[in-house]
Amino acid sequence: MKIRYLLMILCLSSVGPFVFGSGSAMAICIFPEEPGSWVNVDANTNAITKVKVRFQCQDLVINGELYPPGFPYYVHLFGKCHPTDCDWGEVGANRLSNGWIYTTINQGFAKRFVWVKAYPGANIFTDRLRVYIWTDFVDPNRKDYAMNEWFRRQILFPTFPLLINSLG
Repeated sequence: MKIRYLLMILCLSSVGPFVFGSGSAMAICIFPEEPGSWVNVDANTNAITKVKVRFQCQDLVINGELYPPGFPYYVHLFGKCHPTDCDWGEVGANRLSNGWIYTTINQGFAKRFVWVKAYPGANIFTDRLRVYIWTDFVDPNRKDYAMNEWFRRQILFPTFPLLINSLG
């Protein structure tokens, strides 16, 4: 009886931290609709031309902190410029309780308040992303304004040159 009891204690002490945790917890992330590359549905826009949304699954809590550290979302905007679009950079973002992903971009001359939300379609070809941006200029003589833009998912099809060459 003593041996069985000692074996049980030995087993629990060696596997216990893996089963019951030792200052950490795990969860399962549900992949959201927003991540990916999106292009404006208006090819002639003078506003935002492209949006990239990145999701970082923070499915661990270690010592009370989410892991990996940082934001759960990253938003990367590109504005209309010539000859190439202006890169507004990538900024961390959080999902609000109303379902919108929210972030701010400080460009020095203006602060942009950015909201992003996906509207899933019947398939990936009909998905839409709405981006609402409020621009607050530092200069009181410049009028603040809002942008409300719609985007479609950019779908890149891989090319298989070896397969194509072998078939033809």
